[in-house]
Amino acid sequence: MKKHATLAAIILALALGLRLLLAIQLPNEDDDDGRYYDQIAQNVLDGHGYSGESEAPFVPTLVRVPGYPLFLAGTYKALGRNSHGAVRALQAVADTITCLLVALLAGAWSPGEWQVERRRRAMIIAMALAAACPFTAIYVTTHLTESLAILLSTAFALAATVALRNGKVAMWCVAGLLGGAATMVRPDTALFVGGAGLTLLLVGSATNRSLRSTIARALVLTFCFAAVLAPWTIRNARVFGVLQPVAPLYANMPDEFAPRGYIKWLRTWVDDERYVSPFEDALDLGPIDVRALPQKAFDSPGERETVASLLDSYNHAPPEEPDDADEDSAGDTSGAIPDQPDSTEPPQLVRMTPQIDAGFAELARERISRRPLKYYLALPCRRAVSLWFDTHSQYYPFQGEIFPLYELDTDHHQQYWLSLFAIVTWLLTISAAAGVWVMFRSRPSRRWVLLLLLLIIPRMAFLSAQEHPEARYTVEFFPLVIAAGALSLALVRRQSKERRG
Repeated sequence: MKKHATLAAIILALALGLRLLLAIQLPNEDDDDGRYYDQIAQNVLDGHGYSGESEAPFVPTLVRVPGYPLFLAGTYKALGRNSHGAVRALQAVADTITCLLVALLAGAWSPGEWQVERRRRAMIIAMALAAACPFTAIYVTTHLTESLAILLSTAFALAATVALRNGKVAMWCVAGLLGGAATMVRPDTALFVGGAGLTLLLVGSATNRSLRSTIARALVLTFCFAAVLAPWTIRNARVFGVLQPVAPLYANMPDEFAPRGYIKWLRTWVDDERYVSPFEDALDLGPIDVRALPQKAFDSPGERETVASLLDSYNHAPPEEPDDADEDSAGDTSGAIPDQPDSTEPPQLVRMTPQIDAGFAELARERISRRPLKYYLALPCRRAVSLWFDTHSQYYPFQGEIFPLYELDTDHHQQYWLSLFAIVTWLLTISAAAGVWVMFRSRPSRRWVLLLLLLIIPRMAFLSAQEHPEARYTVEFFPLVIAAGALSLALVRRQSKERRG
């Protein structure tokens, strides 16, 4: 026990050191989302309310849930305005704590027949893998939600595991509170709570536990989860007159126009993150050239001409009527901080109007009717593969994609780093699949297989159904993957010793 405790302390110290080094060497404050979170935090401290505006009037917003902006505001209040280094240091501590939680999760998922020594070995392996994981560690350098979301979602998975094991109502209450807190940081984390709740119902129906007892625990999970969301929901109902328990899907205010038709058209062909920035994030901020679109965006030459005509209308939009002035920024569905084009942008007015959006909506309907299986099955599957097997190199100096090979930036050694990151993704995936098999072979541990799958699959299905397959939204999966993978690696070492014996 003393040996394992010492080894764990060393691993956690190294994990914290690595994250602090990344925070110092690779600080990243250039992300639009990060600047928006920071602006909300500054407005909260200045008494301007929960607003993302940089100048008066400070109009309230609901396009971002309050967890992360309030974390920033609390840090600035305690440690000084613009203490960005302190934010990164706290995120480094949070991500180090996640490494410990991953180890505990691996221990909890270990087959019941395993000896204590093997269980501890799996925990140490899980902690070491989490400490060395480059995909999660890099987010301590940013002003983004990921580090806190990873911590809270992993804590939720651990709490749900303990609750399923001992059946105590109090643990389901803790799980609900943690799930609510995670959702107030990243809205789609609510799908984790749904997955755990479904696991509870399925496991309860398959055991001797009474239906009444199972439903009671599910209600406790739901009530505690809803209790965390209640203040934000009530605030939105009072301020905006809408029932909005999380952030809106299109990151638009209740009275703002959202380009749903254009977004639906994007969903008919976008299958990779490389298309998000030039064709969605740039909307209403700059012109979109039809020549930059890939061939997959069109089914025929006539359709290409229709898209070209719509984009030409967008690129040369007429001035707005005075009454519609507030709708000018509503087409930016990226959720980035609203901004006006600077002097370096093209002089023409670009604007997605309801009329242009309706044209794209009609195109989307036609494309879907011609190839429904592609829209509802093939494209989501391709987006899921893209999300999972991305290089996950975002926010590193060498970030990018491996293919096409001729576009690799040799100055930043992408040919080496991106290949290494891709290999790590595959190794973690293979080890996790083997870990699932280890759990499945042990009858009592099969519930952890169900929990793992229901934590990952619903959220992955939701992400792959969207038009913006951004890989950073999948980093919350890696602690779960590592916990499962550690079980297979612990078993490999045991089997190798037996062969040597």
